Formats: sequence, C-alpha cells, structure tokens
Amino acid sequence: MLAVAFGLTLSAIAAAQLSGSVGPITSLSDKSNLCNVLDYGGTIGSSDIGPAIQKAYDDCVLTNSSASTLYVPEGDYDMQTWVTLSGGTKWAFRLDGLITRTSTTTGNMIVVENADDFEFYSQNSAGGIQGAGYQCRNDGPRLIRMVTSTRWSLHDLILVDSPEFHLVIQDGSGGEVYNLAIRGADIGGSDGVDVWGDNYWIHDVEVTNRDECVTVKSPASNILVERIWCNQSGGSAMGSLAVNTSIENILYRNVYTVGGNQAYMIKGNGGSGTVQNAVFENFISRDTAYGLDINEYWASMSTLAGNGVLLYNITFKSWDGNVADGVERSPIQILCADETPCYDIYLEDVYMWSLTDEATWKCESAYGNGACLESGTDYTSYAEQTTSYTQPAGYTTPTTMSGDLTAGFGSTTLIPTPTIPTMFFPGLPQISPLMKNQ
Repeated sequence: MLAVAFGLTLSAIAAAQLSGSVGPITSLSDKSNLCNVLDYGGTIGSSDIGPAIQKAYDDCVLTNSSASTLYVPEGDYDMQTWVTLSGGTKWAFRLDGLITRTSTTTGNMIVVENADDFEFYSQNSAGGIQGAGYQCRNDGPRLIRMVTSTRWSLHDLILVDSPEFHLVIQDGSGGEVYNLAIRGADIGGSDGVDVWGDNYWIHDVEVTNRDECVTVKSPASNILVERIWCNQSGGSAMGSLAVNTSIENILYRNVYTVGGNQAYMIKGNGGSGTVQNAVFENFISRDTAYGLDINEYWASMSTLAGNGVLLYNITFKSWDGNVADGVERSPIQILCADETPCYDIYLEDVYMWSLTDEATWKCESAYGNGACLESGTDYTSYAEQTTSYTQPAGYTTPTTMSGDLTAGFGSTTLIPTPTIPTMFFPGLPQISPLMKNQ
C-alpha cells in the first residue's frame, strides 16, 4: 500500500493514488466470439430478456475457449428476471439496447461477480437500463452491481431511475468507470456510484439525483475520482463512516456540483478506524445546501459504537463555490469527533461563500490550517465554534456549464433517458471519447 505524505506535490500525490494498472487486459477486438442474446431465446421487444442474457452467458461465454462478447443488440427490452454473471475471464458485455425493469423483485438486475479481464460497455453510447423506479420506489432492485472483480471497465452506459442505487462497486480491484450518464429521482436512496475496494479510477460521470453522486465507502484504498458532474445531485461524499473504517490514498479532483446537498461531505456518527491521506482538489460548486462538510455527528444516522473515526492528512485545495444560505448552513464545516480529534487538515485556496452574502465557519475538535481550524499538536477536544467571516478575497462567482439543470426529477413520473455528455467539468475535455465517436 502506498503512503502519501503531506508536502508531496499534487502531481506526485495523483500518481500515488492508483497502485497499478486499471481496466481490461485483452482488447475488445480479441473478444471476437459473439454471444448474441437473439440466438439464445431473446427477441427485440422481449417481455423478459433476463433468461436470454443468462443463457448466452452460461452456454456461450463460459463454455467457449475463445475470448467472448455477450451482445444485446440495439432495441428496447423489458426485464423481469435478474441475472448473475459469475466467474468469466477475458469477456465483454456489449449492451447496445435499452433494458427496462418490469419486476419489483429486490436485489440487483445485473450482477457481475468474480470477473477478470472484463469490459461492460455500449458501442453506440446509448445502451443502458431504465429502472422505472417511480413505479416501485425503494421497493425494487439496484441496476448494476460489480462484485470482487479484477481488471475491468464499465463505460458508455446510461442508467436511469433505479428504485434504489444505480451502480455499486463492491470490493475487487483494478477497475475503471467512465462516460456514464445517471439520472435518478429527487429523493434519498438514489445513489449514483458507490465504490469500495482497491485501485479504482472513476472519471467523466454525470449524476442527477438527490443522494450520493460518487461516494467512497470502506474499506477503500487507492481511488482516483475526477471530472465528475453532479448536476442537481446530492453531491459526492465519503461514508457513512462505520466501525473499523479503513479508507486511505484517495484523490478527488475536478468535481463540478450544481444544486443539491453538498460540494463534498465526510460523514459519520461514532464508529472507529481511520481515514487518511486524501486530497480534494479543484472543486467548483454552485447553490448547494452545504459546501465543504466534515461531520462526525451526522444526525441522519444512528450513533455507532466507538469513539469516532480518526481523520488525518486530508487536504482541500482550489475550491470555488457558494451555498444557498451561509448562516443557516456554513459553507465550511469541520466537525470532528471529540474523543478522536482530527488533525493535519489543510485548506489551501478554498474560497467558499454564500448567496446571502453572509456566512460562518464551524469547527470542532479539528486541527490543521485554514478557516477555523486550530493549530498545535496536542489535539485535545474543543466545543463547536461558529465564526462569522466576510467574502474571501479570492472568491469568484462559480462558472456554469451548458446542460446545467435547474431542478431534479420527480419521484412519481417517468424520468426521460438522457444522452451521455462529452464534457463533465468546465473547460476540460473528457479523458476517453465516447465509443460512438471512435
């Protein structure tokens, strides 16, 4: 595991986040054995494409000695039977069609587990899943779950209105996620991307919802998240922190948030373990409820056993943003556990302000440099301190992007299927072009 010491240049820190190569080893051109679901009982317009997907995988991908591609052609499909695609090596899942959920069975519509050298993608950059969550809100499946897989990628997919979370990455290593458009409802329980595991690169993702945008959970290490567009989304986060939390070597950079709950939040209540060696660089946020928010007394979760998670060696650098009301909710809030004060928290060129032209800082048991953080090395607890401040000299009105939404999507009507954008952060091109443009 790579340790990151404060004082390294940001370029050195970025290089340290990924502990090795990510993505599949075998090219798509070499995965030439085609396993078309239309040859395994599926039809375009099918009322349940699930069995055909499972059969094409079991009878073609797993049984063929050649590297294979499971193929769902362009068209509309319903799905009532969830699938678990387990254990494949050197294979791909090409989803060019749009699958719509029509069963309320809980679980996950598509699970890929223990895969190695795997690619999940849409060649036309228009394939994906319509979860139609408005029909079974919080009483239905998640859309895609990647479980304990290695050297894989998932890209050029559209995920819409999951009844619960949209994409969950559980354990595993060496994955790359990019060129996604996620549209969820304006309610909780609609997470965009949740990730835990080792050595993941997530980039060029747009999320609309009212819960997590792209969130790191425990245990996690060597995670790079960049060029993320939280477009009327709850915002990105870390946590909820739990008992025996282990999160280290995390870099978020070039994150753009418009509307929603927060620019970034580290959240917990009790618990134990550590979060260490994290950098949050180049954030732009507009009109969020909260801004930079560390809260180890987060009231939305029950208090866990333990003295709180230890946070240290965490840097926030080059932020420009505002919140709706900087007195009601401080643009910068760093509330650490009294029994486990946080330290080596650094704010560099962090310019957060309020639409109301009034704002406060809040700090509790937090040490480092910037805002209301206390200096020193004794790291004793202190009560929450609220300090009024004036508009920072470096603050500028945050920029906008073409395609910014002014509101989220309702939870009781169909959410339309979007297209995948080609820019996810102001002024920066996407890292990899859409498949349809290659």
